[in-house]
Amino acid sequence: MLLFTAILFAQTENDTLLHILWVTLGNAFFFFGYAYITIFLLIPELLLKAKPFWFVIVFLLVGIGLSALKLLFSDYIFYTSIAPENMSANGAFNLRLILMNTKDMTFIVALFCIAKYVKDYILTENLRKKLEQQHRKAQSTLLQSQFDPHFMFNTINNLYALSLLNPTKTNEVISRMKIVLKYIIDESMKDFVRLEDEVALVENYLQLEKLRYGKRLQVSYKTEGNLHGAMIPPMILFMLVENSFKHGSSLDAGTPWIKILVKVEYDTIAIEIENSKPENLTKKTKEIEKGSGYAGLKKRLNIIYEKQGYTLKVKDLGDQFTVSLLLQNTDEDAYITYH
Repeated sequence: MLLFTAILFAQTENDTLLHILWVTLGNAFFFFGYAYITIFLLIPELLLKAKPFWFVIVFLLVGIGLSALKLLFSDYIFYTSIAPENMSANGAFNLRLILMNTKDMTFIVALFCIAKYVKDYILTENLRKKLEQQHRKAQSTLLQSQFDPHFMFNTINNLYALSLLNPTKTNEVISRMKIVLKYIIDESMKDFVRLEDEVALVENYLQLEKLRYGKRLQVSYKTEGNLHGAMIPPMILFMLVENSFKHGSSLDAGTPWIKILVKVEYDTIAIEIENSKPENLTKKTKEIEKGSGYAGLKKRLNIIYEKQGYTLKVKDLGDQFTVSLLLQNTDEDAYITYH
């Protein structure tokens, strides 16, 4: 509007700026009308309903009709001032003039529509990504909150038995239970935790299991590499170790054993767990993987490591189970900076 007003004012000798501004505003009204009719009526009712032929026909007819009205309203001021050679004696009913004006209006309206839909697409895409991220975070949080109370029941039962048979051990059990429960409450809802803290949690859990099994349980728990600064989703290591007891060692009436290795190497975290398998255990690896523990773990890993990827393998070697998990290491400094 300002551009056309300035051009008209510069090329018109006997007219006021206010009158020219009024004429420009009147002409702009037809452009706006054409644009909004196209965006809110023609596109939704024809183009989006797979009627492109009728959309083109109606679009052009609306443009021609509005062009005639626009020329009649403006009294040919635009063409008189800017392109007088396009004027003819027939005035607003000159078909050539109407078609030329329709072409100009159509071009501008098309640019307007493209700009609007590009803007809407960008806003919608940003909203979609944000909702998708929130959805994935909600899914991950839900899966984290589905804590398996299996070890809690066992520990409470052990605590009851110890209170009867060896009361001096109850304080140690209660103390370690408090550490585990505090971690679950305070840390489990975070996106990532320090690998060192997760290792310490598992150490406390293993001590509770040792109290349960006594001397017959053989545990090997090793860490390699620099754990400091490494980050891991909470309860991942804990869940793998707990499952190794639940699906193997807890059913072994003989001498159960478990080997745990946590290794940090460059930008990867490797977790390897082996545990004894009783001879009478008939469950197959695929059946174990379909259990709620591993199924929930896979869902969480799919969400968290969608882009980076991960490797989770569960093997049944006859007399033992082996689980290996390979994750991309998230450096603590980078994680804090990103968040």
